[in-house]
Amino acid sequence: MKKNNQKPLTLKELIDYNQEVLFPFLEERFVTKKEFNNFKKEFNNFKKEFTDFKDETLSTDDKILKKLDILLTEKTVREYQEKKEKKLWAIIIKALKEHRILSSQELREIARLEIF
Repeated sequence: MKKNNQKPLTLKELIDYNQEVLFPFLEERFVTKKEFNNFKKEFNNFKKEFTDFKDETLSTDDKILKKLDILLTEKTVREYQEKKEKKLWAIIIKALKEHRILSSQELREIARLEIF
């Protein structure tokens, strides 16, 4: 068995060791109450800013969705009206053709327009 030639630490040596080695090491690992409170304030500020940003974003999204809903409704109505208009023009042109109100050249020009 090997003998330990080191003598025990005195209280003064222990204090010196703690001040030189242990305390600086611990300061690197732990935060003070003041540092923690600063972090807490910063975090709460960030949280508030994030909540404000989220609320603003959701509000903007709601506005966009309402406008899209209006546009989609208008599109549906417009498509319905265009469909009815095409049917009306088909009836009018058929009647004009059958009663020979339009010449064949005029009918060809109308057909080129692709109204219906």
